Amino acid sequence: MPTIRFAGELPFTVVLAIALLAAFAVMWYYARETRTMASPYSYLLPALRAAAVALVIFILAGPVWHRRQEIGTLGKVTFAIDTSASMSMTDSSGSDTSESRIRRATRLLVGTPEHLGLVDQLSETHDIEVIGFGAAAPVPLWSNRDEETLETSLQLIAEDRRTNLASAVSAAIVEVDSDGVQSTLDSVAEESDRNTPQANAQSSDESESESKRVRSAIVIISEGRHNLGPSPVDAARRVAASATQVMTLGMGSEDEPVDVGIAQVIRPDSVAADGRLSGTIIVKQFGMTGKPLGLRIEHQNQTVWQHTITPDVEGEIEVDYDFEVSSLVEATQQATVRGVSRDAVALDLRAVVDSGVSSDSVGLDSGAPGNLMSENDSMPFRVAASVRDRRLLILDGSSRWETRYLRNLFQRDPAWRVDTVLYGPGTDMPSVTRGSQSGQFPADAEAISQYDAIILGEIPPEQFKHADAALLRHFVSRGGGLIVVDGRYQRVRKLAETFLSDLIPVNYAGGDAVIDGAKILPTVTGGEQPMMLLRQSENSDVTRVADMWSRLPPPQYVNQVQPQAGAEVWANTVSRDGKPTPWLVTRLFGAGRVFYFSSDQSWRWRYKLADELHARFWNQVLSAVMQPPYSASDSFVSLGTDRVEYAAGDSSLIRVRLQGPTGKPIGDATVDALLVTDDRVVATVALSIDDPSRGTYQGETQPLDPGAYEVRIRASGFDSTALQATTPIWVGTPNHAELRRVGLDKNALMQIAQAGKGSYFHESSADQLLEQLKPLSSGSVIESDVLIWQSFYWFWVVIALLTAEWLLRKRAGLV
Repeated sequence: MPTIRFAGELPFTVVLAIALLAAFAVMWYYARETRTMASPYSYLLPALRAAAVALVIFILAGPVWHRRQEIGTLGKVTFAIDTSASMSMTDSSGSDTSESRIRRATRLLVGTPEHLGLVDQLSETHDIEVIGFGAAAPVPLWSNRDEETLETSLQLIAEDRRTNLASAVSAAIVEVDSDGVQSTLDSVAEESDRNTPQANAQSSDESESESKRVRSAIVIISEGRHNLGPSPVDAARRVAASATQVMTLGMGSEDEPVDVGIAQVIRPDSVAADGRLSGTIIVKQFGMTGKPLGLRIEHQNQTVWQHTITPDVEGEIEVDYDFEVSSLVEATQQATVRGVSRDAVALDLRAVVDSGVSSDSVGLDSGAPGNLMSENDSMPFRVAASVRDRRLLILDGSSRWETRYLRNLFQRDPAWRVDTVLYGPGTDMPSVTRGSQSGQFPADAEAISQYDAIILGEIPPEQFKHADAALLRHFVSRGGGLIVVDGRYQRVRKLAETFLSDLIPVNYAGGDAVIDGAKILPTVTGGEQPMMLLRQSENSDVTRVADMWSRLPPPQYVNQVQPQAGAEVWANTVSRDGKPTPWLVTRLFGAGRVFYFSSDQSWRWRYKLADELHARFWNQVLSAVMQPPYSASDSFVSLGTDRVEYAAGDSSLIRVRLQGPTGKPIGDATVDALLVTDDRVVATVALSIDDPSRGTYQGETQPLDPGAYEVRIRASGFDSTALQATTPIWVGTPNHAELRRVGLDKNALMQIAQAGKGSYFHESSADQLLEQLKPLSSGSVIESDVLIWQSFYWFWVVIALLTAEWLLRKRAGLV
């Protein structure tokens, strides 16, 4: 459709305002002469004069009649520019200057005074769109249907902390043009319609071949480092199936720049206040082989651990750390307000690597060694130190090997208090004893609420009552963690099919337990869970996690179950013939979580490894199934969050318990959580009542912006100075995944292009890319402009208005 554009030196809005003001002034002045005249002369004469004056002034806007005509079938080309931080690197591959990669990419599209860009060379024969991508969904930047120039639209800054190449590739399928039409999918549908058997029967071989031609392509402009989201190779295959080619244009050099940095800090979420914090620091280094590197961990600007390494190979190095935290907890608690007690203390730590070489002290362009990126020389991280012992209840009908090892594991841990209740035939307690003491089955809600988690084994179903089931439901729904460890005696099955059908998240699908479960493999969902990492160095690589699990001693039997609606399977046992059976199933129940294990054979993992895997896994299971404790308390309020550290955009779950001066729970107050930073309230979260009888409230924040916050509580009936308990949270800790490797990954880009039935090109071979894109189009675009403000049409309109006014004035007797 033709459009009107404005090419004047003054902005259109300014000219329009001047024209309307002048027209109003002319009408007001003219109306003094015509206001006593009869209609329509009283208003028509001023209107004609005002319109003529407005049109004359409107010439300043430079109106242009623009017409765009498409002849033939245009090819569609989408250029997707990577805007992640690695594209800000300044290497000189294919260029004599030190421009950043993103600047060079922009220049390839826009061109220079001496050389036309890719877009200019294609815009007359192709439909062009430019999008930007990083960690979030791709963002449209420019189209050759837009009125803005390409150079104005591509003022890009490379700052995203992650790269999702799959989202950019998939944009070729789901992109939406400026008219809101899903253009690519529509073209694919039209292509399919043209290729129906009936259409093919009526067309010649030549037209049939023409209808099947690929007429669209997406060009990924990136260094090829993918570190977020699904596989871009799989996405490229899907795109190729929709008659769209995937081209890749590599930016930069394959050589990694000289740099030392902290790639990742692996640590537990929590640690006992009198225990030791241990984990792994992953250090990356290039160009510093054979030189000593200093590593240290700081707390409140004091070094609490340090180590020196001398790398002998380039790449990533894993360095284990281990130190006591009791002194750090004590130092942190000294800053606690008087009258406030803490059950969990947030330790604000920082890992630092020191190469002894500054990037400012040496010129990188000269080829001398230096540390290119100083921003990854340190990484803050936080760990919650639990001051209060956690309590675990183990219920079973026999002293199974699984029960023995779990009891011994947590009894040896000073951070846990373990109560074990074994009852039933063949045990020291043939009949269960209910009460509130250690060694007794909890008799009421108060007795069961003192525990953080319960491990439920094969208890005798004949000694289980509906009241016991109600207690377990109450316990889990209020935030407790329940772990069900099934066995071969079918006792858990009877409970699941009678008393606990809504709590245990599985349905039994077969008869007896299957012998020889072969091996355990996490599902895609399970492989992404931190709980499933059996070694600290696995990070979150799903492939490495699955490989580690496949090497574990397999269970000798497994119960045949199916997950209930709403439950998730995090791991399967896979038989020798490849048939999967759920091994770990989980589901949220109220405010708590339930884990179900279909066999009790994890103790077999201790073979030749002792507690290396078994202890780590079960500690992670307990951490995942339980809610964190309240971190701070005063005389009236207890306050806690689900974590102390969040990614940008995450939400925080805030839990509060409120009580009066006598200690009686208050369950009818209006309670708000305040997020404070720099002594300024930046957000208010209204908390809803969780359990009035216990005086508990909870609420979830909106997605959080990066920063350090302090959570405070405001409640009706309480003075602001009475509620002193606060707890800190941190949001948006820097993620260095984007900077682990920044060199061009040529192989990755070649694999994406091959899967997308396209080709790979380096930035130095952009002309070859152009030759590949030109054949996509068999049409052309003809654009023409008519300078309305210089045309005789505009002049004749003004003359016509003034002539009409003169004739009317004469007829009214004013001439």
